[in-house]
Amino acid sequence: MSLYVLEMPLYLPRRLTIPVVCEERWSKLYAVFSVILAPILLSVLWDPHEGFSTNLIVYGIGFLVGMILGVAALFTTEMSRPPKKCLFPWLAGGFVMSVTWSYIIAQELVGLLVSIGYICGISPSILGLTVLAWGNSLGDLMTNLTMALNGGPEGAQIAISGCYAGPIFNTLVGLGLSLVTCTWSEYPQSIVIPRDPYLWETLVFLVIGLVWALVVLIKRDMKLDGLLGGGLLVVYFISLFLRLIQTQGYLQFNDLKSLDS
Repeated sequence: MSLYVLEMPLYLPRRLTIPVVCEERWSKLYAVFSVILAPILLSVLWDPHEGFSTNLIVYGIGFLVGMILGVAALFTTEMSRPPKKCLFPWLAGGFVMSVTWSYIIAQELVGLLVSIGYICGISPSILGLTVLAWGNSLGDLMTNLTMALNGGPEGAQIAISGCYAGPIFNTLVGLGLSLVTCTWSEYPQSIVIPRDPYLWETLVFLVIGLVWALVVLIKRDMKLDGLLGGGLLVVYFISLFLRLIQTQGYLQFNDLKSLDS
């Protein structure tokens, strides 16, 4: 009971804003409230920075859309079972709101990491390379590992493709959308990204890992073996070891610049 009470503040807001149409979890009450509150939540998150009147219009549009969808859901759904027709809007809404909650959690996580960095004096790039990277990649790691171990040759190929397709999507789509959204919100002012030498170091190790994989695959006639995986692990642990040393105050770029001068 106590665990249920502790989970309720985290569970209830998501349950009231994410439409669910599966048989096991169907509830008409939750469904109606979710389609009403989901547009309102999106309007609250949408912050154009153009004054109170613009924000009020956005909130009004979200409230109006939510009420229309709520009335439609109230008269087109049943108490006993989820809808069987026109499932795409429900599924699309559930997907969009799940991504929205992931965005909200990611925002809070980034704020927490930045606060920890300021308190402990750790570079944000080091936190991103360790804590944030592990958190983002843990699910992909388990999925790819399961496919590689139990899926045979085809499973290994899918796992390899997923390992590279995920970062490509995050880099191109995630970074692209982030930069477009950030510059759009600050237009006509430009966005200044602070210089961080550790970011260049991360890119160097990334390029080394990609070049190693390319060279080994070509030399091995596109056959996967332990040499490829072992080399990639060595590259990663070297980069991680350097980060841990740098957090202790050694091998800082400022020290290297002073030695060169």
